Amino acid sequence: MIKDEFIAKIEGHGNLTINWQSSAVKLNIHEGERLFEGMLTNRPAEEMYWITPRICGVCPVAHNLAALRAVEAAYGIEVSRSTILLRRLLMDGQMIQSHMLHLYFLALPDYLGIDRVTELAKKNPEALKLALELKDVSDKIVHIIGGRSIHPTATVHGGFRKLPTKKELKDLLKQVRKIEHASVATAELCVSIKYPDIETDIEFVSQTNAAEFPKDFVAYDTTHLVSSKQGQYQVSEYKKAITEQIKNYSTAKFGKYQKREVLVGALARLAVQPNGLAAKAKKYLDQLNFKNPYHNNMAQGIELLHFQQEAEEILEELIDAKLSAKAAKPGKRPPRKGIGSVEAPRGGLYHEVHLDKDGYITYANIITPTVQNLTSIEKSAKAVLQQTKNLSRKERERLLNMVVRAYDPCITCAVH
Repeated sequence: MIKDEFIAKIEGHGNLTINWQSSAVKLNIHEGERLFEGMLTNRPAEEMYWITPRICGVCPVAHNLAALRAVEAAYGIEVSRSTILLRRLLMDGQMIQSHMLHLYFLALPDYLGIDRVTELAKKNPEALKLALELKDVSDKIVHIIGGRSIHPTATVHGGFRKLPTKKELKDLLKQVRKIEHASVATAELCVSIKYPDIETDIEFVSQTNAAEFPKDFVAYDTTHLVSSKQGQYQVSEYKKAITEQIKNYSTAKFGKYQKREVLVGALARLAVQPNGLAAKAKKYLDQLNFKNPYHNNMAQGIELLHFQQEAEEILEELIDAKLSAKAAKPGKRPPRKGIGSVEAPRGGLYHEVHLDKDGYITYANIITPTVQNLTSIEKSAKAVLQQTKNLSRKERERLLNMVVRAYDPCITCAVH
């Protein structure tokens, strides 16, 4: 039997083709290629970090910062401590925005016995109130630091076009402190849920700031790719680590790490770099089953609390610091290639750019988290089929849809 309905409540359009007898699964992506890499060619370097955020309305900050890091690497620019802190804060806002949206609007309804978030207002109005508080403050973080709550306008290679005032930072700190209760409640909610009892052999890959035994929990200033099982690479070697494959049933490429299926994103970060997690978030780690792909949603709830805590710490440091995040001039060496990376909400994001002597783009390459997750989604879906043969067809279909949503796929990023 074949099932061909679109999967609801994911970003973009895709469906599973299933052979129920053999437990074979194909994840079909049905959106047209958007050709952003070709669109960048022959444009000035600074347009890369204005154009690439339009790949996604959910994680534009991640694309903006990865592109900035690529352009800065190409120019040989080293940014100030203030710039790093402000960008880390910008990423904190992005993470809270994205995790809140996915959890409350797309994934959690499955676990709470409702179809959509509007039903949450009747069944659990307090949970909906938490979601709206988190959205409001995370939008403010991105707006005050990045210039707009969706696509940043204040960032520029070398620094920022406009710096927040001390008053803005102090007011923002008060707001961030107020949502600690909402962040804790979200983590508690995600930990308390009864997840489907599915296990599979999952390999995790996360960017870190150390080759082995990372002590910090990083999303912005990453330097390495680290596997939970085997291998680590410098970000500059990302093409050695990650290969992309074209399949005839998908307009998105399928990425593998050393030819192996891997999961990237929240669960991977908690598996690979747990030591740097904020104390209030770390206490939930023992609730995670790292063999269960559905627990990526639990990991997102735990991470949301971490990023709220980190935002508070960064704001306290910024308020006491003398900000000096003005744009730096290009380095003395001639323009060359640059690679920029960040841990986006859904996992490792890579931007590469080559510039000519006049600073125009001659080559651009982007690998998104969902591209890396697609093969792992198929593997997890197959595990669901193999481990639920005693259930009804309807229930198995529900679990298959849920496991795809658990990965929080961003189809438009995958067909960039």
